Amino acid sequence: MTKPELPEESQYAKSGVDSGGAEGALGSLLKHVLPTRKFTERYPLAADIGYFANVIDLGNGEGIAFGTDGVGTKIIVAEMMGKYDTIGIDCVAMNVNDVICVGARPVSMVDYIACSTTDQEIFDQLGKGLAEGAWQSGISISGGEISQIKEIISGIDLIGACIGHVKIDRINTGKNVKPGDLIVGLASSGVHSNGLTLARKILLGDGWEEQKSNVNQYEDKLGRTLGEELLEPTRIYVNPVMAMLEAEIDLKAMVHITSGGFCNLNRVEQDNIRFVIDPLPTIPPVFNLMQDRGEVSDAEMFEVFNMGTGFCVIVEGTKEVEDVNRICREHNVVSHVIGQVEACHGKEVTIPSRNLVGRGQKFRSTAHIE
Repeated sequence: MTKPELPEESQYAKSGVDSGGAEGALGSLLKHVLPTRKFTERYPLAADIGYFANVIDLGNGEGIAFGTDGVGTKIIVAEMMGKYDTIGIDCVAMNVNDVICVGARPVSMVDYIACSTTDQEIFDQLGKGLAEGAWQSGISISGGEISQIKEIISGIDLIGACIGHVKIDRINTGKNVKPGDLIVGLASSGVHSNGLTLARKILLGDGWEEQKSNVNQYEDKLGRTLGEELLEPTRIYVNPVMAMLEAEIDLKAMVHITSGGFCNLNRVEQDNIRFVIDPLPTIPPVFNLMQDRGEVSDAEMFEVFNMGTGFCVIVEGTKEVEDVNRICREHNVVSHVIGQVEACHGKEVTIPSRNLVGRGQKFRSTAHIE
């Protein structure tokens, strides 16, 4: 695989997603939002904003975990293919996979559909996907909202919000991670639901018409059409992770690998640790194809995409690794050790085989540094 130098402007930014601007926008929002924690002192938040989900302390040792997410521009692929029956799985997956990161069992979800049309067949397919995702996760869809806003949106946008249950003393934000711990990676099912704006631009071309004409193009390296590859539903990790918790495996942290890639490991509460990804798992063909065609740097590929690993659990030793791998096999999820935790000053993720260091949510190449 070619490893071009990181361009001055990222390919992701050129495709229309300004991650740097998003960070600034988030800061502007949080300066107003963070003080609202004081408005509900009767039901305080049990974790800091910035992890994958938060928890409301209800008292008596009980907590409600909650989070929200959507499917992003993956729904454009569904629209191009006229196939909406799996996108609901993605919506459920993006929510429940975040909620389990704090050690909570997902319980129920609501959906929000913004649309310019209320085509009954489309909504029937959306419902099928939501129901399938709920079944895979063991949750209910307890409500939702349909908003017809043709003046604002063309097509459909799908977003969800999920709650889960967790005992306050079992909340997990990674504060017990320590040097020597092992990182176990759980395989993704493909691109999942992040980076689709860049993925579509690379694989399908520029603009709606060109992308629509290429979405059904068969790709030998993938063994299916480009659209089928991009529309592959996001894997749901609820059952194997809940089985690990029920088996009393000491999971030091649970990390959903979404936008930010392996840099999401940096979200854990513990400081002065380095996550070393070595050996790097085999990269699925779709990511190699995108990197070659799009001339995307290693740093940006590992920053935007999951690169074949959709979830990580951190454990102390080989006994825990064996237990995790056994449960993953029982749930037909490929898993194996992909690295370890080391001591360092600060917090970072390194991928030695690609000369990458990630701090915060950004990777940089160290190949040119003596």
